[in-house]
Amino acid sequence: MRTESSVSSSFSPLVSVVITAFNRADTIERAIESVTAQTITDLEILVVDDASTDATCAVVEAMSDPRIRLVRNPTNRGIGGAKNIGIHQARGQYVAFLDSDDTWLPEKLALQVQTLQASGADAPLCFSAFWVHRADGGKTVLRQPRKIGSWRMSILMGETFSLGSTLLVRRAIFDEIGVFNENLTRLQDRDWTLRYLDHYPEFISLDQPLARIHNSGWPKAETVQASTRALLEANRERIIRWDHSAYRLFDASLGFEVAVAHYRSGRLMHGLRGIVSILLREPRMVGYLGQRFWRKIKEGDLD
Repeated sequence: MRTESSVSSSFSPLVSVVITAFNRADTIERAIESVTAQTITDLEILVVDDASTDATCAVVEAMSDPRIRLVRNPTNRGIGGAKNIGIHQARGQYVAFLDSDDTWLPEKLALQVQTLQASGADAPLCFSAFWVHRADGGKTVLRQPRKIGSWRMSILMGETFSLGSTLLVRRAIFDEIGVFNENLTRLQDRDWTLRYLDHYPEFISLDQPLARIHNSGWPKAETVQASTRALLEANRERIIRWDHSAYRLFDASLGFEVAVAHYRSGRLMHGLRGIVSILLREPRMVGYLGQRFWRKIKEGDLD
């Protein structure tokens, strides 16, 4: 492992991998090992510790791979702030993110880099399908984000991309459209993606699952409600500029997430009333949200 001061200013890897961590001593080694096992070796691994109070830093420091660099935040800045530190420290042509409790399949970076190198400048962002593993031993399910007419429409309708662990992007894009919004406590990836779609209409999506997302639990309904409202307000003008009716779809999709969170928390009637209210207000969503709700039932996502 290297320290910040030991890195040469001329060091320029192909890919910078940013892993943010807060009190992840139990999972950080597994995450890092999935990066060191990549078939691409021309990379650096930036572990941004966000003022952990457990042994996270000690675990990272004990790892011997010289491509690992530990960056310590003296105070907790939240996941958006920690990712931004990683972006500013990154020296690679490409930047990839990995949540500290998730893992990659060995060919993940190689396939994505190859895809972006062949794509040209029109789509400087690539993500992939992924596996979702439930920590409570529930079902392992495959997620393959769908393009619903356009990628803008997909994200507005609520397609799940899990960009926190599947994204690979050209480093220069952050200079063009900015980094993550540190004012948001959740959903920073989705907010950044909406800004990306202001500049580029296309993503590149790989159908092959290249990441394993470890779902350790669900946030409280109140947390979901506050974060979805903040996301909606932060992007109101942008989405209305795209299409005023699209804003209503986005509002309905986020409302569905809040209703599901209430359902999961045991407030079943509250959740169901919320879903019915959304469908009455936005009947265009009936088919799509019905499919989403049924899929959650089948996959045990409402347990």
